[in-house]
Amino acid sequence: MQNILKRLTAKIQQTDEDKQPSDKCRLENPFDPDLFGEILPRLPGDDLSRSSGHPDAMVPDGGRLTGKTTRRRKPEDRLLPSNMLDTHHRTNIKVHDIPTILDEFGDSVKVLSLDCFDTLLWRKTATPTDVFAVLADNPVARRLGIAPHQRVSAAARAYRAKPLENGSRETSLGDIYRLFTSLSGEERELLAEAEIRTEMDVCFAFLPYVELIRLAHARGIKIIIVSDTYLREDELRRLLARHLPADVMQSINKIYCSVDYGTSKSNALFQIVIKECGVPASQLLHIGDNDVADAQAPRKLGVRALHFLPFDHEVSDFLRLQHAASSLIVLDQAAPEAVVLPCYSPFRPIFAVANLQPYAPETIIGYMSFGPVLYAYARFLIDEVAALQQQGKRVKVFFLLRDAYLLSAACEAYARKPVGKLVRVRKFLAIAASFKTRADVDYYISGIDPELVDDFYATAKQLLLPPEVIEILIRIAHQSADPRTAFHQLLRDDDVLELIFKKSSGLRKRIMRYISKELEVEEGDTIVLADIAYYGRTQEYLTRTFAEEFKVEILGRYLVASDEPYRPANGKALITTYCWGYDLFEQCCILKEGMVVDYDLDGEPVLDQIKLSERQYEKVAKVQDESLRFINDARSFFAKSGLTHELSILQRTAHAALFRHGYMPIEAELEYFKGFQNDKFMGPDRTKTLYDLDGAWKNVRCLPSPYRLGPFETRSLGLDFAFSGLVQKRFQLDLRPEDMNVRFSPLKVSIGSIRDSKVFSLRAHQLHDGYFSIMLPYESGTTVKMLLGEHYEWLQIAGIQLLNNARRVCSNVSSSLDFEEIDREGEIYRCLSQASVATIPPVDLQQFETPHYYHVIFRPLVLRASDPPRRPGASQ
Repeated sequence: MQNILKRLTAKIQQTDEDKQPSDKCRLENPFDPDLFGEILPRLPGDDLSRSSGHPDAMVPDGGRLTGKTTRRRKPEDRLLPSNMLDTHHRTNIKVHDIPTILDEFGDSVKVLSLDCFDTLLWRKTATPTDVFAVLADNPVARRLGIAPHQRVSAAARAYRAKPLENGSRETSLGDIYRLFTSLSGEERELLAEAEIRTEMDVCFAFLPYVELIRLAHARGIKIIIVSDTYLREDELRRLLARHLPADVMQSINKIYCSVDYGTSKSNALFQIVIKECGVPASQLLHIGDNDVADAQAPRKLGVRALHFLPFDHEVSDFLRLQHAASSLIVLDQAAPEAVVLPCYSPFRPIFAVANLQPYAPETIIGYMSFGPVLYAYARFLIDEVAALQQQGKRVKVFFLLRDAYLLSAACEAYARKPVGKLVRVRKFLAIAASFKTRADVDYYISGIDPELVDDFYATAKQLLLPPEVIEILIRIAHQSADPRTAFHQLLRDDDVLELIFKKSSGLRKRIMRYISKELEVEEGDTIVLADIAYYGRTQEYLTRTFAEEFKVEILGRYLVASDEPYRPANGKALITTYCWGYDLFEQCCILKEGMVVDYDLDGEPVLDQIKLSERQYEKVAKVQDESLRFINDARSFFAKSGLTHELSILQRTAHAALFRHGYMPIEAELEYFKGFQNDKFMGPDRTKTLYDLDGAWKNVRCLPSPYRLGPFETRSLGLDFAFSGLVQKRFQLDLRPEDMNVRFSPLKVSIGSIRDSKVFSLRAHQLHDGYFSIMLPYESGTTVKMLLGEHYEWLQIAGIQLLNNARRVCSNVSSSLDFEEIDREGEIYRCLSQASVATIPPVDLQQFETPHYYHVIFRPLVLRASDPPRRPGASQ
């Protein structure tokens, strides 16, 4: 341990010595509208196509970012015209330029290089990820129950796993389908082939580039295809051969696929291309639709690269909204085209005969909402156990504490006898005990979605590393240009791995003592883990670690589960859903005790102290009592009536009850759960609440839609907000701030230095409660002046924050503004004249390697009399 600390400390010191001051990268065009479009911070995950693993799809890091950011709606909204001129020729190409583009270069081009997807090959679908929806209708995918988001999710995890395997982020189709762990190897191969055939069905050759290849071939120009894709060369060649005329296919000399070379176009693929072509880079012309990968990256190597723009901004925006409409037409379709499912309500007679008055909140929540959910789960679990026993299996049911406490009580109430044992095994400990090899550590790291968990400390803590080691690792990682990748590599250092394996081995032995002693597990047992669950990680890691040790079969029978492709193969659930939004239900199922944090040498569980308030536990107990009262009432009523419901009816009813509670809570529920906390995510100040109504009101003044708020928070703002957020999330709609409301408020700004500045008239997009949002560029040494007096006499500025390229807040600059002709009282600004100016001074003259932005939130109070009111559709 001490040797590891010494070596890591020395590494920090050496890094500090080696670090030489250098100029930071500056933007070639710091005010490019494509970088500083009128966008609000978009949280990770807003774009379905990110990490999709699709040919030429947008993916994080790895050099494959397309550079397609939110663009301005109107040409006059552009902050500055693009000035990034190619030293050889033009920078962009449109469809009407294609037939004559070779003439513009004369005889200087010896090699024509074309991107594949969305350049030479187009798809009938609206977006690349829509191909996965077509794939889902393939007989193979339909038989295996494959949904589009599963394909996207598998690709995202494969993208994270690949660098841990070989240092490359280039994933193949096989890598992606390998993550469908619930399927057999043969089934994965069938799916991979089905996807290639689906691409063959939806792709077609874009005629202008087909003719360009013919023109180039007639001139003796060598023709190659260069693509960032998960398809191998033979797979892409099959696709091209299916759609290109024979003479055009024969004219293609070479096909370069990023996955074959382990590097993308934005990294080193073009270096390989230039070397193999055997001509100077300046004699190679490349055309593609990705501004970064197809234009900026090859230009840096001297390649004549053109960014293909198939549409103007107006057409792109129109098509984007058309795509959203295509997802939503199910809401406007008549039966039988639309999916219309029967709605069941088998528990109405229970509510009729029960004494429900005075309809206390715990009665509404426990008896009327959670009771039906738990009744259905009890029926589901007991039926599953019976089916396993009929197969001759020796079944032992373990309810995982703390969350499954109420599930156990519900099953006992339904069966009129105990159904299984309460066991203290927690996901954190199941994972922590699984690390035996480097591959085990890699498996855990690849499962971390940085868009959901971006906490180095939490990752290292899961690996059981001591705090002093974690601190040093984080310090070293943050000295890198890519801290996350550096941190993950540090975790795979031999000395660090040795420490992880030692800690994990000790915990594993203690858990084995607990399982052997307390749970009386025997060889050949079938263990059924009963839990609320969702991802089933506890089952997954217990199976990886202990199934062979004890010679047992480990199954999962959950109340709610995700349908992620890498879910445990032996897991089943009453309800399967695409997202989890039932934290309050989970909190109402827990046992009043601290979390299990370890086991002593004798295998006895070591519990943490209770962190939740006594008042919360009192409310939980009332809900639990009412839930069990419902199960007893329903069991008695149906027994006396001789009525038995099909499990499918109970399942749909349970899902509806849980969904209603999660997305359409009534006022009594909002009040009852106010201040509820989850100690799994509680910080040192113990202030982590499950929903924050006051915070929701503040957030909608900074966000264009309720997409990023929790369901209880959106419900507090109105059911229209709740439905809007639900629809956007469910259909993954690519709606942008300017789509949510067509109203805008003008803002004139001056950007530049003392010697050179330019004035722009911009549009701020409306949010909620009369607030507007606008993004302004930050550049070292540059001053941003907001000419507020031009349009406003009185206004409220809620905040001005400096954001980095990941849209994270770096600092709040509201208090550092300089004023001319402005009186300020808190957030209220009074502009004394038309010349009133608020200046954002340079922030410590910092230089950043990535773009940074000022995010301004303001609310006009009184417009200047000379300024006409802005109405929807009005031009500026």
